Amino acid sequence: MSIKLTPQKKQAVKAEILSLLSSLRDEIGSELVDARTAHWGQSVHDHGEEAAAGLETGINLAHVSRHLKEVRECQAALSRLENGTYGICVDCGEEVELNRLAANPVSARCLSCQAQLESDYPVAKVSSL
Repeated sequence: MSIKLTPQKKQAVKAEILSLLSSLRDEIGSELVDARTAHWGQSVHDHGEEAAAGLETGINLAHVSRHLKEVRECQAALSRLENGTYGICVDCGEEVELNRLAANPVSARCLSCQAQLESDYPVAKVSSL
């Protein structure tokens, strides 16, 4: 089973995903430079400055990690596009809603399966002060 894409629509989706992939790679490169600069490019004079530089580096690396996950999602979407399974939920095999694909062309799951996946993640409880 697969959704019906005209050759023109398939090419447009592929171009959109490739553009997103290129942007993500640029951002990763920039964030890696920022992380290196934050940690090694400054003269650290005390423990407070060292902690701040370490925190900034950690934040930049967390962004890189998130972007690498998005790169893998783009690559998986391109693979699904090429093998004819693009637009088919990887969990249940049903079609992914077209409006969902229009909003996020790398969507791998239908709305129902995505909601189920997200509900399986524990939510951190914040205590009131």
